Amino acid sequence: MIHKHHILCIFLILNAAAIFAQTPVQVADLSFKLNGKTAEEFYYSFAEGDVMVVDFELAKGKGVQFEIVELPNQIKTSQFTAKMTDYRLNVYSTKVYLFRITNGSGNKMCSLHIKRIPKSQETLNFNTGWEWKTLYDTTYTHYSEDSLVGHDTVHYVETLKEVASREMSEVELVNNNEHVHSVGYIQHHNPRKYIKIDLPKNQMFSNTEQRVYGWAYWIGVTSKKSQVIGKLLKGGSSVIPGIPMLKKFLLGTVADLTLPEGTDIVYWYLINNSSDVNNFINGQYFSYVTKGYGTGAYSKFINDNTQGTFYICLHNKEHEHWAIDVCVQAVALVETITYKDVDYPRTRIVPQYVKVPKVRRNITSRQVRVPVDEDK
Repeated sequence: MIHKHHILCIFLILNAAAIFAQTPVQVADLSFKLNGKTAEEFYYSFAEGDVMVVDFELAKGKGVQFEIVELPNQIKTSQFTAKMTDYRLNVYSTKVYLFRITNGSGNKMCSLHIKRIPKSQETLNFNTGWEWKTLYDTTYTHYSEDSLVGHDTVHYVETLKEVASREMSEVELVNNNEHVHSVGYIQHHNPRKYIKIDLPKNQMFSNTEQRVYGWAYWIGVTSKKSQVIGKLLKGGSSVIPGIPMLKKFLLGTVADLTLPEGTDIVYWYLINNSSDVNNFINGQYFSYVTKGYGTGAYSKFINDNTQGTFYICLHNKEHEHWAIDVCVQAVALVETITYKDVDYPRTRIVPQYVKVPKVRRNITSRQVRVPVDEDK
């Protein structure tokens, strides 16, 4: 039989346990101010089996956003409130909890009281603090890498274009005797004249190339006061070179050309722009490539100024009362290059690779809040 005093002891023990289970332990008793759009965060640890008891109140104001989060990211409650009385939350495992109070506007005074009701005597003195713990996360990246396994010798044929032949041909650009007026007292002619020279265009075909090797010009006064006419009348040779002689000058087989020895003078300009030619004709400012004056002149261009259009401009500037005649000759040499395809046997060493699967381990670290380990 169970004695009465045994029953009484059991009753007292159960009653004490019940009283103990309902006795809250204070975790935090806080008063703080929220200024403007700010937030306050508080972290506390709770033991498995605890019952969390929260009281929150604003001194005044419409309310704030109040959140309780079980770390790392499980939201237990989130509400807009100005007062929370005896809010209870069961703790199912030992964790750190975040209490976040977010203000929308204005200044607010807040009070926050947090308590815990332990499950048993064993967790009565549980440390509600927390500490940082470093966690390491490992991920694996699969990739492939080329691995050299040997070399192969590859035989092939390389086709190169080589010069098969070169031919030089002449192109007569101009061979004129120009009459350049004087200003005169009555008719007032324009004492300026120009001759347009279009150079052949460089062209490239599959196995043929045509390019302007160079060009040359000769200018000479041939009017009556020049000794050119005098020599012709007396049976002497003319100083006018002609296209063949001009070609030799361009090739360098003739170093110099003869110029007239008369007293008539012409001003000449070499221009490469049509707008400057118009300015020259109208007596306005113009640009030029080269210029000179006298009874004549000659020059040649090789490698540069061999494309486009040029103008030889003549000005009867010295003679107001009589016109002058000026001979203008120009020739271009066009080089035609013919290519042939020549095959050459070649070899090259080619490395041989295979794809090798590999795995790269990536370790990253992060810090988390955890309850204090009092056994360390």
